[in-house]
Amino acid sequence: MTMIRRGVAVGVAAFAGAVLAGCAAGGGTAPTTEPGGDTEVVQIAFFNPVAANAATQANQAGVEAAAEELGAEVTVFDAGFDQAKQISQMEDAIATGRYDAFVVMPVNGAALVGVTEDAVDAGITVVADWNNIGPDLGSIEPQVDGVVTVVAQSMASQGTLLGEATVAACEDIDPCLVVYMPGSFSQGSEQLRLDAALAVTEKHPNITVQTSADGEYSAGPAEAAMTDVLLALPEVDVVVSPGDQMTIGIVQAIDAAGKSDDIAIISAGATKEGIQLVRDGVIQANIVLLPWSEGYHAASYAIKAVRGETVPASVDSSSLSPFGPVATLETLSSPEGADFVGEYSG
Repeated sequence: MTMIRRGVAVGVAAFAGAVLAGCAAGGGTAPTTEPGGDTEVVQIAFFNPVAANAATQANQAGVEAAAEELGAEVTVFDAGFDQAKQISQMEDAIATGRYDAFVVMPVNGAALVGVTEDAVDAGITVVADWNNIGPDLGSIEPQVDGVVTVVAQSMASQGTLLGEATVAACEDIDPCLVVYMPGSFSQGSEQLRLDAALAVTEKHPNITVQTSADGEYSAGPAEAAMTDVLLALPEVDVVVSPGDQMTIGIVQAIDAAGKSDDIAIISAGATKEGIQLVRDGVIQANIVLLPWSEGYHAASYAIKAVRGETVPASVDSSSLSPFGPVATLETLSSPEGADFVGEYSG
């Protein structure tokens, strides 16, 4: 692999992926009971890494929907993408003795190990949502004793899917020049995803992959980066973007260069905008992310575990898609995919 420009990979955060069997786990303080009724009201603390984000907002909505359906109450904590603040929020929530369960979307899963152990020791049921809690960026298995469930998709599985979609796009092209635009190489999880994609494409000698400047998970920087790519590599055949927000900018740059009929685009996110671009034939394949469904299932398992029910140890959220992990014209035209519009806007 050659490189146009990139940053240094140093971060820590990851999705998770694989379905494993699990076991039951109990909650902390005894759930309260609604006056005049028999329904246990489970108290959930939901730790949102940053509320000002469409994906995390959708995830929170899923948590709140599960709580309303299953008889629980949710208190939301917004860390503002500050790992120290999230740790402090969890410590304060433990100290109150109020909560039966924590549903945690980690800012930095590795940094939350200690406070998660404290929560478990306090008898609180903990579920990891969207990202795992622990140092292993590629694992979906619970890495802290007492975490009852991880509901997520691993960056490695995303990368594998991106790689497979790239191979399909390059099937009849030899040589096939691919440009991969990272969101930010300051996150170690980004490198993990790219490495998984390259592990697939490197098996195909017709494919050459280069990386562009970071697209910063935003349309504006991605459009600028793609404009530079097209000036440096006018013969590019496929562009791979791990985020629909960036893909919007990439499409704009490709259209401005008059190359919309010459370049295949692979994306990830399955935002409402991204799914429409697949239906319009602009994007060839889009890796499906389901933040609402992840939040809903994470909260459901937390509530059930508090009540003594058996829950899975981990759930690959791509398995929650009604038509499979990749949105294409074919899968979206199937009976299972016909009504799918995406769970959030990019």
